Amino acid sequence: MNLGPTAGKITTLVLFFILCFIGCSSNNQPAGPSNGATLSSPGPAPANSSDQDNSKVCALFSTADAEKIMGAPMKLKPGHGATVCMYEEVTARPNSIGTGTVALTLNQHKTAEEENRAWDQMKEVRHLQAGEKNVQVLNAIGGEAFFTGNIEKGKAGVSAVIVRKGNSHFAVDTMVLEYVASPEAMKSIAKRIADQL
Repeated sequence: MNLGPTAGKITTLVLFFILCFIGCSSNNQPAGPSNGATLSSPGPAPANSSDQDNSKVCALFSTADAEKIMGAPMKLKPGHGATVCMYEEVTARPNSIGTGTVALTLNQHKTAEEENRAWDQMKEVRHLQAGEKNVQVLNAIGGEAFFTGNIEKGKAGVSAVIVRKGNSHFAVDTMVLEYVASPEAMKSIAKRIADQL
């Protein structure tokens, strides 16, 4: 059943706001033990705080990676914590409501038990299972991997590649309303990141 371009835009907009809500709500959690995570995601902190040092994550995900995914000049968007490396478009696209962003979020745990709990929660929140609408199981990336999002004419809007490997899991998320992101670049970069973990 083809719902037409309007329904596709509405679906994309809804997904965009869901991702924004999930991202915002995770930053408002009270500070406390990180359950053994080697990289933690604390609440807001000063920009020069070590809690904001995302150099380990950005070493895995460069500006060139972001540009390959988005097909546009990108710049680092700091201030999202030690587990997130985010880039935004240098300029907004014509007729867009804002600049698109792409981010790598990396969660690493000390034990398999901690990772199992975190991964199960991720799968539930993101509805990661075969047969779910707009979810594709990816083979040969990490131990378990999924692509989420809608694709039109070979490009994606709000979408993600979510991967688990060992005691780590990560997501490469695009947050852009237009269908401009390259799902193939997302998958290729996610495979390289998984291979480095």
